[in-house]
Amino acid sequence: MQRTLATAAVPRRGLASHEAMTGWLFAAPIVAYFAVFVFGPILAAIAFVVFDWNGLAPLNTARFIGLRNVTDLLHDAGYWAAYRNTFEYAVITVVAGVVVGLALALALNSVSRFVGLVRGIYFLPVVLPMTAMSILWRLLYQPAYGLFNQILDFLGLPIGTWLAEPETALLSICLLVIWKSVGWYMVIFLAGLKAIPEEFYDAAKIDGADAWRRFVNVTLPMLKPTTLFVLVVGVIGGLQVFSPIYILTQGGPANATNVVVYTMYLTAFQFTRFSYATTMAVGLFMVILAITVAQMRLFREGGLTSYYR
Repeated sequence: MQRTLATAAVPRRGLASHEAMTGWLFAAPIVAYFAVFVFGPILAAIAFVVFDWNGLAPLNTARFIGLRNVTDLLHDAGYWAAYRNTFEYAVITVVAGVVVGLALALALNSVSRFVGLVRGIYFLPVVLPMTAMSILWRLLYQPAYGLFNQILDFLGLPIGTWLAEPETALLSICLLVIWKSVGWYMVIFLAGLKAIPEEFYDAAKIDGADAWRRFVNVTLPMLKPTTLFVLVVGVIGGLQVFSPIYILTQGGPANATNVVVYTMYLTAFQFTRFSYATTMAVGLFMVILAITVAQMRLFREGGLTSYYR
């Protein structure tokens, strides 16, 4: 009997080994992709922190300089000043996107007719290229013949300076990004709302809770995973903004819209300090990682209990 069991165990182990090998063969292309195009560049960026290379000369001319790039970065006032605009942009676009997207999702969640059409209309800007939309909005912001100023002039209101003044340039870019991304927030929140069981709302109604109390005590707590997702993704995207800045203002006027990624771009491709720009990128990565971890800890189970109550 024992011999029979031992004999049966051998082909089973062989079968399991064969299945494991088959699984690794199927996974090999994606593993190779991540190794070459994801983890490889990350390791190379970390290595460039301790070298001096302008990005144009042969790679073997890179000179080891230790932590000089890190020291220079810590004392780079322009780099840290760009974080102020970056954080302001991220906070405005993410908060506005969450608030407006959630409001639209709540409105559409109770609509039964033409829901698909309305979703498509709101989601359409999301699928349009940011480059094309930035060029279009630059025309809308044009001081003399732009549509926005034409409307303000028709209504008898003072025309806006939009991208021409430091006080309004960053807010004008935020308005474009909010318009473009609010449909994405709406769709994600709408999916979260559809996943909330109706029994929770029925129980709240039986307990006498009005619409506001149902929203605070049922909807918001049940949307915590969805809110965490949109905040993490939104903040990561906001801290890496580049296209609308490059197309609309190129960091101006008076550095009012200069953000971290645009500073990295200038450092690498205009000033040909490739290694130093890579150090900036690693610094931004560390900042994004710290903020993401903080968000995850804040939203973990019980982290926002007082807020939801």
